[in-house]
Amino acid sequence: MSMPYPRAGSRAPGQPFTVLMVCTGNICRSPLAEHLLRARLPRAFGADTLPDVQIASSGTRAVVGAPLEPEARIELERLGAADHAQHRARQLEPDHVRESDLVLGLEREHRGAALVLEPVASRRAFTLREFARIVGAMADGRLTHDVAPLDSRGVARFMDDVVAAAARGRGLLPPPDAPEELDIPDPYRRGARAHRASADASSAAVDALVDALRALAAA
Repeated sequence: MSMPYPRAGSRAPGQPFTVLMVCTGNICRSPLAEHLLRARLPRAFGADTLPDVQIASSGTRAVVGAPLEPEARIELERLGAADHAQHRARQLEPDHVRESDLVLGLEREHRGAALVLEPVASRRAFTLREFARIVGAMADGRLTHDVAPLDSRGVARFMDDVVAAAARGRGLLPPPDAPEELDIPDPYRRGARAHRASADASSAAVDALVDALRALAAA
């Protein structure tokens, strides 16, 4: 990952916006979500690629060096993001959190683990579903925000504004009916049906986030 920019000041020219996905083993959920977001996020900004955004993943108890689980690979390919051959699981480290502009845990415990390593990241750490939920509420008017449409400031600075607004709005939305609604279920060693359900949940969350960002960018 690139070196962090001073978050209290302006983003350095050319500094990419970095996203970190976090799960347990880094062989199922977080790499699947990483590759789905990498494949789909450009459409939020009417682009084919997004050099201004870097997306990575780590695991709190990673199977270090392992490739994507076969069942997760099948689901990722079904969902249209097949660029995963180079993935190797890595253990979550403090620098991964410190150098990320947005940390997305696949469960609440993953967000918590990231904050144990880097407590000051609390305002830029969410679960994937939580972040999609908040940004969706910003996009459809249920949550007041001050994010300006995408302009010459570029995608990275636009995303900075979205994360800052999401942090301010986090406590203003009614909570979900059950806290578990903020989590993506763990499919590891639970069979093909569990992998399908988990992958579909991640895919829906990524799509909801991308659609909300597209609406905010064009507003």
